[in-house]
Amino acid sequence: MSEHERMLIRVGKLLDELARPHRYEEALPVDVQASLWQLGFPCNDLTTREELIPRLWARKRSLLSGGGPGWGGPGLTPPSAA
Repeated sequence: MSEHERMLIRVGKLLDELARPHRYEEALPVDVQASLWQLGFPCNDLTTREELIPRLWARKRSLLSGGGPGWGGPGLTPPSAA
């Protein structure tokens, strides 16, 4: 598994954790905060899930769009339909 794939999995797991039902005033769990810091998302007890979720989705989209090697096709260009 590549580093890119591992990062995609980590971001997905964090999104799952942040999107779970929670009390409005519930602070982020310490392990979630630590994981967010490791991924470059500084946060503290006052950081809301509503702030973090769009930022994590943006990271996940960028990882998905810049993903691994795509299918390059058979190496032949089909003729144009006339």
